[in-house]
Amino acid sequence: MATLSVFTDHNLNGQGFGYLDREAKARIALPLRFTPAVCAVLVAIGLALQSPVWLGVLVPIGLSGALFPRAMVTDVVYNYGVRHLIGAPPLPPTPKPRQFSYVLSTSLVAGAALSFQFGLPVLGYLLGGFVLVGASILTTTLWCLGSWIYRMVFGALPEVDASTALGEHLGPSSALHGDTGGFIKA
Repeated sequence: MATLSVFTDHNLNGQGFGYLDREAKARIALPLRFTPAVCAVLVAIGLALQSPVWLGVLVPIGLSGALFPRAMVTDVVYNYGVRHLIGAPPLPPTPKPRQFSYVLSTSLVAGAALSFQFGLPVLGYLLGGFVLVGASILTTTLWCLGSWIYRMVFGALPEVDASTALGEHLGPSSALHGDTGGFIKA
């Protein structure tokens, strides 16, 4: 069984995964790195190419994470494809702090795309660079700057009990088809 450091536990709680027990967090700690890793690679390619089109295509992907907690494009790719290839657990729905992070990163990627489109490459590199650094930190440490900003703006996250978490995060329409997958604290 995977172990979970206090640091990682704290970082996952800060993203809104506090409703998960330590065992569940230990199981998803590595899979939760998939989405920011993919984001970092795709943004790096867009910056290297200085491509407003490439970066513009990433905007709806990021927006999907902000708007649909159970259906971010990269999470769906992971849940219905990648995880089966590597025998990993499914990702739980995206909590509000992490969704907020997607709003911020999507805005920065859109700004980078527009900057390259209008001949402002330094601004494009700066805006895209923020996303690249943030996604890289999230991938390596699971500390999420956007979630931290969320908590600074909206306050501490409330404790979520199992019944609330089950109804709000893992309802029958979820990617987990109503199965808690061991994600909910008893």
